[in-house]
Amino acid sequence: MKLNHIDYNYAVPKMHFQNWFSYKLFILKNRGVSWGARFEIHPQYQFLFGKGARLEKGVVINNYYGDVHIHEEVHTGIGCVIIGPVEMHKHVGLSQYVTVLGIHQEIDQKGNGCSKQMYIAPIVLEEDAFVGTGTVIQGKSTGEVLTLGKYCRIGANSLVIDDIPPYAVAVGNPAKVVRLWNHEKNCWVKA
Repeated sequence: MKLNHIDYNYAVPKMHFQNWFSYKLFILKNRGVSWGARFEIHPQYQFLFGKGARLEKGVVINNYYGDVHIHEEVHTGIGCVIIGPVEMHKHVGLSQYVTVLGIHQEIDQKGNGCSKQMYIAPIVLEEDAFVGTGTVIQGKSTGEVLTLGKYCRIGANSLVIDDIPPYAVAVGNPAKVVRLWNHEKNCWVKA
């Protein structure tokens, strides 16, 4: 699987691109990228963009904390935010306003608004996973990899903070698995 790699000569930290022309070249090369998508590409980590992937208007990609790998034919809806480290395998779908945070930040329980330590917490969305509108996927507080399994479905407005197995449907805050696909009976069963 060959991925297109962004030349970091075109990317400037905390800015879209050095100039309008270099951004236009990226858009023309990758026709699935909306003019309204925003890239905060930092040279210390990778940003890979697969063939046929789509980024809609208002999508924000930030690789300040880790690599962002968007494989072939990944589709993101309007207003999604993706902060690395994140890897999205082939055919992953994000509906509108989905937030994928490859970081986990603890909040001070005393309520004084101070935050505690932040952890790098990688996220992997396996092949054909689909995430519903308004969902937040936040890395594990332990810093372990959070995995959404192959062909899993996440309901709208869910909060995903733990692994979701392959061929599962999960909903809620925090997201809980409610259905699993039974391969022997070829039907969904309650979890």
